[in-house]
Amino acid sequence: MALVGIDVGTSGCKVVAFGEEGKVLSQASREYPFSVPRSGWLEIDPEKIRLAVNQSLGEVLRQTKEPVQSIAVASHGETLLPLDREGRFLHPAIANFDTRAYDYVNFWQEKIDPFEIFQITGMPLHGMYTVNKVLWLRDNLPQIWARVWKLVCMEDYVLYYLTGEEPKIDPSLAVRTMLLDTKRQKWSTRMFELADLEPDLFSSVVPSGEAVGQLRPALAQEFGIAYQPIVATGGHDQPCGVLGCGIKQAGEAMYGLGTSHCVALNLGERLRLTREMMDNAFCCSPHVIAGSYITLAYIASGGSILRWFRDQFGFEEKWKAEEEKKDPYQVLMERMPATPASVFLLPHFAGSGTPYLDERSLGAIVGLNLGTTKGEVVRAILESLTYEMKYNLELIESFGVAIDSLRAVGGGSHSENWLSLAANILQKPISTFSTGEAVAKGAAMLAGWARGEFKSWEEAIQRMVSVAKTIEPEKSMIDHYQPRYEIYRKIYRQLRDLNQEINDLL
Repeated sequence: MALVGIDVGTSGCKVVAFGEEGKVLSQASREYPFSVPRSGWLEIDPEKIRLAVNQSLGEVLRQTKEPVQSIAVASHGETLLPLDREGRFLHPAIANFDTRAYDYVNFWQEKIDPFEIFQITGMPLHGMYTVNKVLWLRDNLPQIWARVWKLVCMEDYVLYYLTGEEPKIDPSLAVRTMLLDTKRQKWSTRMFELADLEPDLFSSVVPSGEAVGQLRPALAQEFGIAYQPIVATGGHDQPCGVLGCGIKQAGEAMYGLGTSHCVALNLGERLRLTREMMDNAFCCSPHVIAGSYITLAYIASGGSILRWFRDQFGFEEKWKAEEEKKDPYQVLMERMPATPASVFLLPHFAGSGTPYLDERSLGAIVGLNLGTTKGEVVRAILESLTYEMKYNLELIESFGVAIDSLRAVGGGSHSENWLSLAANILQKPISTFSTGEAVAKGAAMLAGWARGEFKSWEEAIQRMVSVAKTIEPEKSMIDHYQPRYEIYRKIYRQLRDLNQEINDLL
């Protein structure tokens, strides 16, 4: 058995082939940059995304000794890519946390009660969702709009590229457009009528783990393989990660420590479309496992702040990492002091995530003095990201949703320092896995489901996922972190008005 999962992120693509017991057979990845043509605008060159997928998948298929039976695609949400009838790109991909369309919140508020939107879509009203980018494109670029054939997100684009078939999207990603009826898991007639859009402009919605075609012969030939694997829907990266780290019970959560800093909580079969969920910006969206739902707590910029710090201030560490053949992030973390920092960072470098969804909030580093070291700032980044997530989890639990344990995925899950720090701040056990590529593994499991490889999700999890270790929180650290957490909680509100004024200058 060989199953491939493709994980298309905001800053790069990773492709992994898995065999029996979830063993990694081969993997490859490529990065691509995003551009900032104006303050608040985030764009990705779609040709670089296509090349990253092409090169990574080709490398994996050539390296995997046994034939790959099936491929599925997971991707980040909200990003918009308009295509013409020949499948050509009409505009750079407007990335998930791009803020150009945030004024369309007013458009919706004039037409419908935001709570009704939440009841239909499971999405709290916000400017980041794909539909608002679509409305901006229609209203601001009519020459491009006139040539649009399909408006796709990343999963459906990659499926289209790989198969040549009409674009398909699964419910877990389609819901991130704010156009899906989350109960029926079909496009919402009401939302399309209010937006004055035609559903035919969008991809067809089909279940996660459904075959949509085979790898195009031309690509199979380019990749040097003599067969055409099945290509299937995967899903939004967060629920794919939930599946890929073996979560099957309500109250278990995936903790993503990568470019995106996110907790994806399995809600089980219960739809939680309450006002308190909406007021705190917590979604209720379809899981990739039919009949289940998840909610997300996230920080918009997340782990990309560590990448920003590495690129702007980590020249010495990057050089040392190259010399010693280490990961530059590992070298940066080796500089961290052993004790909690008294420097704080507001991680709103691309606006805030939950629970504020304040796109005008900005990042800040607070508590610097002439003795502050680079290592202290690195520790402050990791601690402050965790403080922000702690507040989110406390809110969710106050709604009567228990969060029993966390399963770490992403680049940060490979760092003992980061995991220990997070467990101590959150005071929850954090587990890791023998293969940390949970999003790609979840997609590969959906690829296997599409081919009939598994009789049940319990079987899929039992065969593919194994826990490597669990880090327990140290109770003795509560006294160190609690006062710092209380200070952190004040920073956003103290800086909110000032950040608004600064934003007006940008």
